[in-house]
Amino acid sequence: MSDFGAKIIHKIEPSGHESKVTKFIDVPYEPKGLSITPDGYLLVAGNPNKLAEYDAKTGEKKCEVDLTTLFQMPEACAAYDVNPLHAIKRADGEYVVCHGSGVRIMKADGYTRRCYGGMWGPSEKDQLNNACHVALREDNHVIVADNNNNRLVLLDGSLEYVRTIVEFQQPHRVWFDAQSRLLYVGESTDNGCVKVFETQK
Repeated sequence: MSDFGAKIIHKIEPSGHESKVTKFIDVPYEPKGLSITPDGYLLVAGNPNKLAEYDAKTGEKKCEVDLTTLFQMPEACAAYDVNPLHAIKRADGEYVVCHGSGVRIMKADGYTRRCYGGMWGPSEKDQLNNACHVALREDNHVIVADNNNNRLVLLDGSLEYVRTIVEFQQPHRVWFDAQSRLLYVGESTDNGCVKVFETQK
């Protein structure tokens, strides 16, 4: 659990009918989105401009990616805002990073390979408004929680637009379970709802 105000990541361990919360990692920046990498490390998206991987058992830092190199990117990927809100690591070692107005595929050196969006906007096909969380399907398709546009956006593995799903009130978290093929969508705290969908290949 990321406590970005205190710059701490906590660990919650179930214990009978109660849960034990302990301080796990002190981080030198604001930790935002968390995910687990394919090789079992904890991936932390941090403000400002950081990705870091930590050992999920010991809390020891494995590596850090400086996203200020986002300014060294393909010309089509304008650097309007780069502070990451959430990131996922693909099996090929590249990162999928969402940062409010866009989504990027990045190498471990911080260089952007591909991007989608980049300018804040209403629900047009190529604009995002507070893209705050992403999920990854087994085929590397990316599901984006486009919070302020009240929708999910599906992109392919190269971040090309596939389609839009509009059934939500400010989707804030999204998770795809590859084994069950269930898609979980957490909506805003005002709504306090988690929706679960069956998906097909």
